[in-house]
This record gives sequence, structure tokens and C-alpha cells, in this order.
Amino acid sequence: MTPLDNKKPPQFAAMKLRPLAEKTAPCTCDIPCETPEAPLESANGERYSWLVTGMDCAACARKVENAVRQIAGVNQVQVAFATEKLTVIADNDIRKQVEKAVQQAGYAVQDENAPKAAAPSRWQENMPLLILIVLMGISWLLEQFNHPLGQTAFIVTTLVGLFPIARQALRLMRSGSWFAIETLMSVAAIGALFIGATAEAAMVLLLFLVGERLEGWAASRARKGVSALMALKPDTASTRGSGRPLAPRNCAPAMLSRSRLAGVYRLMASF
Repeated sequence: MTPLDNKKPPQFAAMKLRPLAEKTAPCTCDIPCETPEAPLESANGERYSWLVTGMDCAACARKVENAVRQIAGVNQVQVAFATEKLTVIADNDIRKQVEKAVQQAGYAVQDENAPKAAAPSRWQENMPLLILIVLMGISWLLEQFNHPLGQTAFIVTTLVGLFPIARQALRLMRSGSWFAIETLMSVAAIGALFIGATAEAAMVLLLFLVGERLEGWAASRARKGVSALMALKPDTASTRGSGRPLAPRNCAPAMLSRSRLAGVYRLMASF
């Protein structure tokens, strides 16, 4: 065998990796270097916007999108969960159909430019959960002293907790979302009642409502953080050289003046 020292090393062994040079276009203040395109601008038609309330997670946003897509004439639909904004591009004026579809899916909707409606009180938001907790406590006490009466109480508790969930599941099924979490929870609770696990059925619904409230609370805090960040977005940005003010979405990062908020301009321009 020929020693390895006498062999010419393979070509890939002598290869050196170098980062690609960043391509930078000449930046001037008179002509913007970069103009990002919004995702919905590719579709043709009229653009309409609404604010949708009642969404607790990104899955709720997809449910609203599925409901609006069922409408004839809709070219494109997008729901921003963080800002609760529904944007629709359609061939004709379908605002009434969109509002009706969103309401039938179980969510409140209003025009983007309309004054924001007053938020419900905490008692109103948590009323179904509080009622279910009280009924669970009563059912557990009755179970300790009278088993048949306790089982009946657990059945009533399950039916009370199941009513709003099953109603929402039916709404979502009519809007095109057949296998939503509300549908699965309704099937699980009804199945538990059929096999005699009444306490387990009531507890599953209670835990589901607790999880939904925690999810809604977390989403509300996230939206407040996004709103606070959007409040920092300026209407115009000063450019280098001439200092002529431009909209942040029409400025490339190299055009902006040196400041701590220079990176925020481009970040918030998409909102």
C-alpha cells in the first residue's frame, strides 16, 4: 500500500468555507431601497377589515378563516390572532355575509374603524366556570352521603357544563370546522356519561373550561404587550443624508438614522 503521506489530499479536504458576501444595493434617500409586499396584496379585489373578539388561541383564528372562506366571492382571508384583525379581499361588497359568518362561528365582530366595544366584566367572563365549580362541589358532597343522588347531581353538572361547549361545537361544524376541540370534548363527555363515569365527565369539562380561561388570560396579556410595542412605532422615519421623512415600510435598514429605535422601524412596519 502506498503511504497516505505520498497521496495528494482530496479536494474537499483542502476546501475552506467562507461566508457569502452580502449583496447590498446602492441606497439613496430619493428612491427607497426596499419595499416589502404585504401578503394580501397579491389578490385582486376590494379590501375589508374587521376586529374579531373572543379568540383565545391561534386555532380560533383558523376557525374564523375557515368560516369566512365558505362565502362565495372571497379571494383571500387572513386573521391576525395577536391583533384580532380580520382582513378579507373579495370581488364585491360582502361585509354583511362576513359578519354573519363570524357571528355564527361564535365570535364577536365589528368594523375596524368603529369604536371598540366595552369589554365584559370578569364576572360575566367567568360565570360558566364559577357555576360549574359550585355544582361540582355540591355533587361531591351529595356523593358522600347518597350515591344515587350524587350520580344524578354529577349528570346535571355535566349537562350544564356541556351546553356552551356543545353549542360552540355545532356552530363550528356549520361553519366548516368539523373536528374542533369543542367537538372532541362534547363526544368525550357524552361517552363518559354512557359508560357511567359521571364524575369523570364533569371533571373533564371543568378542566377544559379552566384551561380555556387560562389560555384567554395569557392571550390578553400578549395582546397588551403587542399594543404597547406598536405604540412605539413612529409615523415617519428620518433618513440619512437629506433627512427627508419617509414611511418606515418604505425604508431599508441602511437608510434609517442611527438610533436605538432604528431596528424597531422595520419590525413594526408590517403591523
